[in-house]
Amino acid sequence: MAIPIVFFHVDLDAFFAAVEQLDNPAYRGKPLIVGGDPDKRGVVSTCSYEARAFGVHSAMSAIRARQLCPQGIFVKGRMHRYHEKSCEVMKVLDEFSPDIQQISVDEAFLNMSGTEKLFGTPQEAATQLKKRIHDETGLTISVGVASNRYIAKIASDLSKPDGLVIVPQGTEAAFMLERKLTEVWGIGEKSRERLAEAGLCTIKEILPCPERLLAGVLGNAGASFLYSAVRGIDPGIMSGEVASRSISAERTFYQDVYELETLETMLLELSIELMYRLLDEGLYGKTVSVKIRYSDFRTVSAQATGETAIQDSSDLFKRSRQLLHKKLEKGSRVRLIGLAVNRVEETPPAEQLHLFDDGSTKRKQQVEQAVHRLEKKRGKRLVTLARLIRPNNGEND
Repeated sequence: MAIPIVFFHVDLDAFFAAVEQLDNPAYRGKPLIVGGDPDKRGVVSTCSYEARAFGVHSAMSAIRARQLCPQGIFVKGRMHRYHEKSCEVMKVLDEFSPDIQQISVDEAFLNMSGTEKLFGTPQEAATQLKKRIHDETGLTISVGVASNRYIAKIASDLSKPDGLVIVPQGTEAAFMLERKLTEVWGIGEKSRERLAEAGLCTIKEILPCPERLLAGVLGNAGASFLYSAVRGIDPGIMSGEVASRSISAERTFYQDVYELETLETMLLELSIELMYRLLDEGLYGKTVSVKIRYSDFRTVSAQATGETAIQDSSDLFKRSRQLLHKKLEKGSRVRLIGLAVNRVEETPPAEQLHLFDDGSTKRKQQVEQAVHRLEKKRGKRLVTLARLIRPNNGEND
């Protein structure tokens, strides 16, 4: 008898905001916004559910967030602290499955196939997992359970926070038929607008459409994706995206983004996050890759290997920014941006000697390491890169 295929998608609820509320009881129950200073340029990284009730969401400008939620509490992110809590969560996940695909600091897929003798039914296993996470980290997770990653991902988002949604094998198509287009992962606002213009506003209306008709609306890549997704078939959106020796992070925007500055700011935030992880785990790497997923589902990536290992977050941002500019199509709307450091090692790679190196690179690395250690000790961000606090310069939003 074949072993049933079972995937969990584990998603930490409003993760950055939840960590801040965990560490500071005064923030609990209040609209908390993690990210840019509302008096200066910046974007929202995430926000508490209390703030979301006012319409605030990730990747929104901090100025707009303040307009929507004037009573909101704005705090700077503490990436080192989020990484610490993420590691605590991943340590628990490791005890439930040897096959884990971490796709960001706050979410992961677990292949739970064949674990029933250890943890019971998927319902029992997920309940145990949720309790362990809460007891050991103080955080809540939402879990989606299904026979493929794509359906598990959608399911985890349906009963937040602290939710559990199980889609039994064989019911994937029926499950998708009940979904609104806004609940379908990977369908952005612009894609929904194009579908609506074609008279396709529900999954029930999309299902009878041949793929070639959908291609006329969304293009070949978008049509292939949607044709599979509405039938509950995994479009393969996550397959092979996480290398065995890489550190990666990505952000899906609440609304499609085309502004270069917003994309660069998010890329800088990812650079800081990955640099903290490299420092914490004592890893080195010199191969950087950037991934861009457009609103029409096309995914492009660019990779480059430098002569030397990445020295600090500024160095990582500089390299990734060059790749972004290389691959970004001007005017195209972006749904997701990702950053990875590939082929990481526990020992520094052999470096080429630079004739005119005055030692400043080494000093910059030592400074960043010292600041990181101090921030971990103090539990708060002591240094912020200039782009994240640049003045507004009279910008209207």
